[in-house]
Amino acid sequence: MLFVPRGSNEFNAVGSAAGTRPGTTAAYGTPITPATTNAYGTPAQVGNDLTQDCFGVLINANLVFAAGAYRQAAIQILTDPAGGTTWTPLVSDIIVTQANNYAGGGIWYYFPIHIAAGSAVAVAGRASTNTAFGVNIRYMTAPPDPSTVKKGSVIETLGATFGAGTVTMTSVTPGTTGEGNWQLLGTTTRRLWWWQIACGHTDTTMSVLNYHVDLAVGDTTTVGDPKDIITSDLYVNTNASEAFDMVPLTTGVEKVVPSGKTIWARVQNAGTNENAGNFQVAAMGCGG
Repeated sequence: MLFVPRGSNEFNAVGSAAGTRPGTTAAYGTPITPATTNAYGTPAQVGNDLTQDCFGVLINANLVFAAGAYRQAAIQILTDPAGGTTWTPLVSDIIVTQANNYAGGGIWYYFPIHIAAGSAVAVAGRASTNTAFGVNIRYMTAPPDPSTVKKGSVIETLGATFGAGTVTMTSVTPGTTGEGNWQLLGTTTRRLWWWQIACGHTDTTMSVLNYHVDLAVGDTTTVGDPKDIITSDLYVNTNASEAFDMVPLTTGVEKVVPSGKTIWARVQNAGTNENAGNFQVAAMGCGG
């Protein structure tokens, strides 16, 4: 008899650590005060301790941007299995540069990461200024059959470097009437199977534009080498206040990529490039 297991995206409960009332233009969720040194700041607990095992986290960051400025930022998620305040980093280097306010959406990511019931969860930040921003998390729990849920334990960020008050991604020139050229982001050092993108723009006088980003895997560092598309036309948009919005789950895709493979990105936009060399992209792969 053929047995077909349940899929891994069915959850019977979704818990929120963000509260019940939607945010407006203020930072929504837990206020995170980032460090401007070459390290993450003091962790802030996000919501109550988990009452059930978590198999995925849907993360929203908001209010990182400032009009006329280029604000870079990243976060790490920390846990304490005992539900206390002894924090251990779970995943780091999640880029939230120029996240819009919650009224616009902000930046969203989904990572299939497991966190045990009873754990406390915290977030710490690093950024180009120490201005607080908001982070809220939704926890995917109660799958019908936990044994079928694919879950990761590490995240590798490709195409970005982190310094004191800096989060620098890889410059990618968008195409306009056609696809832009492929740009190398980096080489995997682990087997990764869940992919997200991060974007930013160093121009401090941006306008309303829509972008589509493609991600691909190759075998060499040669620009023309054959590439397999990981995902295409992932949507991000910018506004006239130098902010980015990335809507939930549109930047996530499952594709197994072995260690030692090169990751590439290209971009196309819906208008005229604004200082085209200033558009930046990074990729985040989850594995384990």
